Amino acid sequence: MRKLSSNRMVWVAALALQCALVTPGVAMAKDVVKRDPKGVQGISPFWEAVNRGDRGFIARDFDKAITEYRDAIANEPQNSLGHYRLAEALIAKGDLDEADATLQNALRFSGNNPPLRAKIVFVQADVKERRKDYDGAIAKWTEYEEAAAKPEAKGFPATAAERKKRIETWKQMVKEYGEVKERIAKRLAEATK
Repeated sequence: MRKLSSNRMVWVAALALQCALVTPGVAMAKDVVKRDPKGVQGISPFWEAVNRGDRGFIARDFDKAITEYRDAIANEPQNSLGHYRLAEALIAKGDLDEADATLQNALRFSGNNPPLRAKIVFVQADVKERRKDYDGAIAKWTEYEEAAAKPEAKGFPATAAERKKRIETWKQMVKEYGEVKERIAKRLAEATK
């Protein structure tokens, strides 16, 4: 029998997990799952939509995930988790502008939930960095650093310090590159005279 490499075993395990999560099983049958619109004695429509969105996200069907997360938000518009998950799906799809707006809503509704609030600010900082809004990213990383410093947030404040340092390094490199680029353009202009 041929031995599988460790990378291949991880891939096979991930594929099996994905199939198990995407394929509806006995536990997801309609006659087995108790439903309750309030979510007290069964699963609420909000959590059903979030679960469907998660399955779509895992399957990398981002359009389905986005649709399901929007359905979850329609069921509970003030639940910040729906907005957070929608933003993650939008980022995965590459729609950073809409993800940024969705994260603003998630932060507004996060209330007094330090772990979720820290995650939301972390993703906001990441989105600003991806959009090359470096000053905004530094501000958000500073906000994350403060949020993650609280023990109940269970965050990693050192990440913010490292990201801010990397952004400052990048900004310095861009500045220096601009000066070099100007010298090159000047020399090219002199050479063509």
